[in-house]
Amino acid sequence: MYIKKGILFTSILAGLILTGCSKDENTNIKNTKQQELSIFLINNGMPLNADWDIYKEAAKVNNIKITSYASKNNTDGVQGYNLMLASNELADIISHRVPDLEKLGNEGGVIPLNDLIEKNAPNIKKFMDNNLKFKKNMVSVDGKIYTVPTFYDYDKSRTSYGLFIRMDWLKKYNLPIPKTIDQLKNALITFRDNDANGNGKKDEIGIFIRGNTKSVLEYLPSIFGARPVRSFYLQENGKVNYSPLDPNYKDSIKIIGEWYKEGLIDTEIFTRGWGARDAVLPTNLGAFTSDWFGSTANYNSLNKVIPGFEFLPIEPLTIKEGVKSKIMARNTTNESGWAISAQAKNPEDAMKFMDWWFSPEGRRTWNFGIEGKHYTMINGSPVFTDYVLKNPEGKSPLGVLYEAGAQVAGVGVQQDVEYENQWVSDIAKKGSQMYMQPGMMEEQMPILKYTTEELKELEKIMGTVNQVTEENLQKWILGSSDIDKDWQGYVEQIQQNGINRAMEIVQKAYDRQENIK
Repeated sequence: MYIKKGILFTSILAGLILTGCSKDENTNIKNTKQQELSIFLINNGMPLNADWDIYKEAAKVNNIKITSYASKNNTDGVQGYNLMLASNELADIISHRVPDLEKLGNEGGVIPLNDLIEKNAPNIKKFMDNNLKFKKNMVSVDGKIYTVPTFYDYDKSRTSYGLFIRMDWLKKYNLPIPKTIDQLKNALITFRDNDANGNGKKDEIGIFIRGNTKSVLEYLPSIFGARPVRSFYLQENGKVNYSPLDPNYKDSIKIIGEWYKEGLIDTEIFTRGWGARDAVLPTNLGAFTSDWFGSTANYNSLNKVIPGFEFLPIEPLTIKEGVKSKIMARNTTNESGWAISAQAKNPEDAMKFMDWWFSPEGRRTWNFGIEGKHYTMINGSPVFTDYVLKNPEGKSPLGVLYEAGAQVAGVGVQQDVEYENQWVSDIAKKGSQMYMQPGMMEEQMPILKYTTEELKELEKIMGTVNQVTEENLQKWILGSSDIDKDWQGYVEQIQQNGINRAMEIVQKAYDRQENIK
């Protein structure tokens, strides 16, 4: 364990109901003496490499020497973080999950950044002043700022996923693009009963979902107008409610059960796992899903082997008056970021370095790589080179950027959606643009901050409540239990499990965060 000033630091991974400045403030004033900064960062199995192109650029511009705390062989971020704490030797800058870093800040392991930002980080300060929503993500429950997160380009792209259907099959039977749940049902029945794939078998699969049980119970109900199972939401009166207690939730699950019984939903929906798309699209079986725009649109390359294959995004469906498919907007951050440790030799220099990433130059470097190699400036905007878009070694654009250290999360920076728009397919872009229109998505509950006591109580309650909910949902969907007979008993059970107290805790955290100015 890491011990400093008599305080014991432990690592408790807090998980719950689970990228712009227009003017450079020119903070990269070079030091007369080169400083050294050690950085702990392991993201998606990739430990920071000081030889990554963008970090060599950052080191040169800021006149610092960067060293990676984690070894090249350390690919487990959680394990690496715990080992660092146990070693009693912390990196100057620590990248990890924001909840864990805030907990470490409460214990004294990382330092508050409020004054440092005020005096040494004009780019971050401007960003906070211009973006209250993002600022709220940075303020801990005690009112202090311990981390600078990785932010999405929220105002330009809040979308990540949507509904897809076999457009070629609709055309085959002269069916309209479904606008309502009833039109979708008619299309799926037509596909199933008229041998849409032409193989002489009644094997067409209507709705399929990729992922584990948790993912299925997030994406499947959303098609029918229900919010993700493990989530809370704000009612029109500003009061917090648990998603399955929304009056529309029971109706949506009831419809799903009926469709499953009629064979319009994949009978293996809970067992296909993350390979569901690969199992039912290349085999010309699957008709409809809810999934990520970028990766799902890429399956249209199957038209090279399946003549006419078209799997295209459509708008959310109308379920009934006032209720549409609940496609949830993504949040402002993935809750990763970095902080300055209490052992940092020169916190001011660390803060200036962190601030550089919020300058136009720094943001562009993290998003697009190195000018001349990865991008060129055209009409004032960065445009990827063929080295990225048509890599001679066949690497994907994102793979090329990762090799340069670009787009590796955990750095306090704001993502630029244009990096993605330059390489995703036109189908994916059209889907994303479609869902960015008013009324297409619903906002999530903002990321909330809890005291240690609140978090412990909330996790204890929701561990039981979510388990009970998911077990019942599976039974109702698969038809092994009657939702009409069970519903009141289910509600009473989760009330006994403390759902009302959980909503009180979430309401308190929401009200507290809303008061941040």
